[in-house]
Amino acid sequence: MDPHATGKARTCKSCHTSAKTLGLGYGILSYRNGKWHFESMESQKSDLLGLDFPLSAVTDLEGHVFVRFSRKDLRAFTPEEIKRILRVGLCLDCHKDFTDPVMKNWDPKRKCPVFKE
Repeated sequence: MDPHATGKARTCKSCHTSAKTLGLGYGILSYRNGKWHFESMESQKSDLLGLDFPLSAVTDLEGHVFVRFSRKDLRAFTPEEIKRILRVGLCLDCHKDFTDPVMKNWDPKRKCPVFKE
């Protein structure tokens, strides 16, 4: 594993479990019955601006991209990337940081015995 953009300002969990960081917008992200769920705190569309998605959203869990960026090096996360990011987020309640042996020898294929995946 390679830590990235981490430091005193943010914890691993503050990114890997954040709906806003993932581009989903403001809302509640939860893991229930083996699946991620997102409940937006905003209206699902902005009638005033003629948008059919929440203003703070860039994408959704299924990978529907709402916003295209003018910079070529910026883009929304793909559904697979979101899945991988959130999967790490599941581990962080028990395995807090990179000193944990599980994190040192991270195997992305290992199934978690706590969460139904």
